[in-house]
Amino acid sequence: MPEAPSPERIANASRQLSEETAEKLLAAMQRSGVMRPIARIRSSQIASAVLGTVGLALFIVGVENAAADIPVLSNAYGSIFAGLALLATTGLLLRMLGSHPSATDDR
Repeated sequence: MPEAPSPERIANASRQLSEETAEKLLAAMQRSGVMRPIARIRSSQIASAVLGTVGLALFIVGVENAAADIPVLSNAYGSIFAGLALLATTGLLLRMLGSHPSATDDR
């Protein structure tokens, strides 16, 4: 019976296949001229700012709507508690990151 491939081998093959597919897709998009509008937006700071702002606003609205569907977070006090818990967790993680020995090296 043939031996099953290792997870690393499967991951490497998947990564290689996805990179090849992405390169083919990008080449096809460049040949067809689809990239011109994207290049135009990327070269305009105003268009990039508007697009980014709209994306951020839609993301925030989506998070707010998702929080409204969660019973604990739809309550004002539940939202405050969850927010404080997330802030405290973030503070602890940042403190742990700041105390890492490589962060204090003077290079």
